[in-house]
Amino acid sequence: MEITVLGLNHKTAPLEIRERLSIPKHKAADILKRLEAERIFDERVLLSTCNRTELYGVGRNNQESVVRAKKFLSDYSNIDLADFENNLYVFKQPDSVEHLFSVASGLDSMVLGETEILGQVKDAYLEAHKIRQTGKVLNTLFQRSLKVAKNLRTHTDIGAGKVSVASVAVELAEKIFENLRNARVMIIGTGEMAGQVGKAMVSKGAKSMIVSHRHLDRAEGLAQALGGEALSYEAYEGRIKETDILITSTLAPFVLIQERQARAWMRARHEKPLFIIDIAVPRNVDAAIEKLDNVYLYNVDDLKNIADQNLALRKSQLEECFRLIHAQTQHFMGWLSKERFV
Repeated sequence: MEITVLGLNHKTAPLEIRERLSIPKHKAADILKRLEAERIFDERVLLSTCNRTELYGVGRNNQESVVRAKKFLSDYSNIDLADFENNLYVFKQPDSVEHLFSVASGLDSMVLGETEILGQVKDAYLEAHKIRQTGKVLNTLFQRSLKVAKNLRTHTDIGAGKVSVASVAVELAEKIFENLRNARVMIIGTGEMAGQVGKAMVSKGAKSMIVSHRHLDRAEGLAQALGGEALSYEAYEGRIKETDILITSTLAPFVLIQERQARAWMRARHEKPLFIIDIAVPRNVDAAIEKLDNVYLYNVDDLKNIADQNLALRKSQLEECFRLIHAQTQHFMGWLSKERFV
């Protein structure tokens, strides 16, 4: 019995290929049963996310299963195999085992060290297990992969810090306000990054999302997406007193918020802390504002620098992570040998 992985990901295939071969979660069970009916592997787990589609299989004649699986993917996606076969990879054990451990740990992700993939690996395994597509080998392998991923986060800094502008903004806000469950957020402008930061704030429980724009219809569109309230640009200052976090992201070629303005706001707020995130380029907020007491001003470069520092820390952990994964792979292969599957 041998463990094989057939797949493609963001490193090997462009988006137009990945999206055609992506398998929605609600179709996974049906696809697995069709693979079983076609005798493609004896055990199988299907992992499909926005950045990868992978089939993990166990069998005695895996070379033939891989050939049939490639044809299956071609038929499913309605793409000639010749048009995407070069984007596929095939890993045999022990490389297949090491690959899964790396995937589950976030080492093979577009965002290094991200944690969402661990839940996706777990869900993929549970879906296959529920419909009896797994046996002793894949049950043990996938359960071990979850433990390996958690072990890496315990013993290294692979998940340290946030590595996107939106997540850094949320992390800073949580340091200022402890939590965002009762935080009131206002967005001036409707830029894409402002929307990302707003969504990240909402995901952490931020309330009373207010979106202001010179064109009210644009404000209404973003406000609806965030479950908030649209406000005309002329009216935004009347709501500053109740705002905890102000995000600016307009295309104005000049500073919109002056130091004297913010000073008046703080008097009216009785010096209650105000976190300002200026994502605009050129900047919407006068840099002198950061000198005011209880005002925390960060621009897009500030946030990106923090994200880059965190990413550098994560990258510095890769050597140790791969050492641990290699050791765990050897340990698993030892178990496989003792069980006489090799």
